[in-house]
Amino acid sequence: MKTIGILGCGWLGLHLNQYLQEKQYSIKGSTTSEAKLPELRAVNIDPYLVNLQDLDEGQMHSFLTDLDLLVVTIPPIRGEESDLYAQSFKRLVPYLQQHDIQHVIMMSSVSVYAPNEQEVTEQSMAYSHDPTSRQILAAEQVLLQADGIKSCIMRLGGLFGPDRKPVRYIVNRGILDNPDLPVNMIHIHDIVQFTAAIIAQGFKANEVFNLVSPHYKSRFDYYTKEAEEMGLTLPPLGENDWKTHRKITGHKIVQQTGLNYQTL
Repeated sequence: MKTIGILGCGWLGLHLNQYLQEKQYSIKGSTTSEAKLPELRAVNIDPYLVNLQDLDEGQMHSFLTDLDLLVVTIPPIRGEESDLYAQSFKRLVPYLQQHDIQHVIMMSSVSVYAPNEQEVTEQSMAYSHDPTSRQILAAEQVLLQADGIKSCIMRLGGLFGPDRKPVRYIVNRGILDNPDLPVNMIHIHDIVQFTAAIIAQGFKANEVFNLVSPHYKSRFDYYTKEAEEMGLTLPPLGENDWKTHRKITGHKIVQQTGLNYQTL
């Protein structure tokens, strides 16, 4: 049985754990909160207290021991101007090398891409200057340039699922801005199924994949369907700021795995 480490057992990490355990993987997981350790044990995760900003070397070594692959799901600090996020990854890499962990999957974000009139693929080199996006891109580069480590970067669209409904935020905000612009969203089911497929296939070189559902034409289309499903009424529509246009394509992961995005 392969042992997978999940660095950061938040919403995404816990869903991934459940799916991977169903595929007969053994899971070691980390949290920065001591109070959360019993919660992780309750879902059959072997838990460790790991904070890359305040490292406990003993916990880090124990967490990484005998891992076949590490999945990193820790998010950056939104709006942070400094390079704290990338520095965390720089602290992590020597431990990965010491434990001979040769394969890492990083949950990243399509927010690294700049607005673009053209469809954006993994080949795009036009990146956002937003501080959070720059943090994420810098952290990606730390892994992609690390000696002895093959990294698979999963650039995720906006997250949603049965227990995560962004439409509530729109309703509470009272306006739906940019209704006609593209929407770049990804369902948790797609994240976990594609990640499990990449783990099963393995990867012999660095890879970058965009994960964005192809099933929505616009922000209005997505939020209308979500509102109808929940019995909510969408607020009034705002203006379209076409300078922020960004349509991400996620076909490469389909070609790589042979899986399709969840149908509606």
